[in-house]
Amino acid sequence: MRFLIIDESGPFRTALAGMLRWRWPEAQTEEWDPRTQGRPDPSLALERYAAVLLDAEPAGEDGIGWVTQIRRDPTAPPVVLFTEHGGEHLAVKAMKAGAADFLRKPGLTGEQLVRAIEDALREHAARQVDRTNPEAFLRTSQFDVRTIGQPVRAATHPVPGYRILRKIGEGGMAKVYLAERESDGLQLVLKILDPSLRRDEVFRKRFMREHKLIVSIENEHVAKIYDQGFSGENPFIAMEYFPGGDLKVRLIQRVTSLGALRIASQIAKALDAIHSHGIIHRDLKPQNILFRENGRPAIVDFGLAKELSVESSLTQHGELLATPRYMSPEQCMGLPVDQRSDLYSLGVILVEMLTGRRVFDAENAAGLIYQHVHGPVPQLPGKLSGYQPIVNRLLAKKPADRFQSARELFAYIAI
Repeated sequence: MRFLIIDESGPFRTALAGMLRWRWPEAQTEEWDPRTQGRPDPSLALERYAAVLLDAEPAGEDGIGWVTQIRRDPTAPPVVLFTEHGGEHLAVKAMKAGAADFLRKPGLTGEQLVRAIEDALREHAARQVDRTNPEAFLRTSQFDVRTIGQPVRAATHPVPGYRILRKIGEGGMAKVYLAERESDGLQLVLKILDPSLRRDEVFRKRFMREHKLIVSIENEHVAKIYDQGFSGENPFIAMEYFPGGDLKVRLIQRVTSLGALRIASQIAKALDAIHSHGIIHRDLKPQNILFRENGRPAIVDFGLAKELSVESSLTQHGELLATPRYMSPEQCMGLPVDQRSDLYSLGVILVEMLTGRRVFDAENAAGLIYQHVHGPVPQLPGKLSGYQPIVNRLLAKKPADRFQSARELFAYIAI
């Protein structure tokens, strides 16, 4: 694996090379000093390197322009930008130019660099697949079941038509399995809910409506549900498997600021897809954002979703059903909600991605609700202050002061 490092600081180039060899001992690095060597021919990057590591101001020039030149060819390797300073404005420009990530030099660690490059290489490989096969994102990847959860007895068939392979999770009201559809061998996730839920009339109606709401949405950022219904007393959902885990885990591992923006823009694209069908999610949170094998996020769990054009009796006025940590002020007060409520929830998630901390903390749900309604918009630390305008608009208490649609947000921060 070969990397091109473009920076006028010899010590920084050497430091990057050392971090790369820490992860890839056999990696070959070529150091390029833009002061003495000028701008490299973009064709070099296409032919020789797995990734390009580029200073945001090479020899005083605009590195964004260099990124644009390299990325004109869709087969070009990913470019990771490095900067001494700069905030949201530069990060957005970097994304739109096609940079894979945007890292600050002060405090940079090998773990951060390696994570950024691995994500960039994974995304680059996925782009090449998508370029030759646009429908690739609809396929559920086949994976090695030996690496997933605990095996289940082969005779276990709680849902006719599905063969359980492994147990991969369990919560208070559900068990989650890796399963295989017997008709064609498709591997998927089978979520089997507690039998007591079937006796809850409101839940039963909401559960049966979920599949109907999203079955018409075919978008790479919305989870595909293959089947949903009841097996005996057990409600079940058969949905695609996401090898990349959920955003909750990534929040623990931390993401870069540009990575946070990219994920937020992709979630905005997903929200636009469901909002354009007249559906609001109403329970957007890290656990409901899963990642495909290619690293792209998708929204799951539409159990609380609502059709904007339908006056539903499934949620009574003043009833709180969503997760308080991510609820909009209007949800907290039991008021009518629209698509801007989902954008508030996305704002809470974005702040968590940027800072690694929760927006509000309280001992109970009532405390969280009070802070969403009355608490000030959180202020980002100095090095992230450039992102404050986005956060201010997403977390505005009044819906009229937020981005008015997911499409508007996506257009603002999209690649």
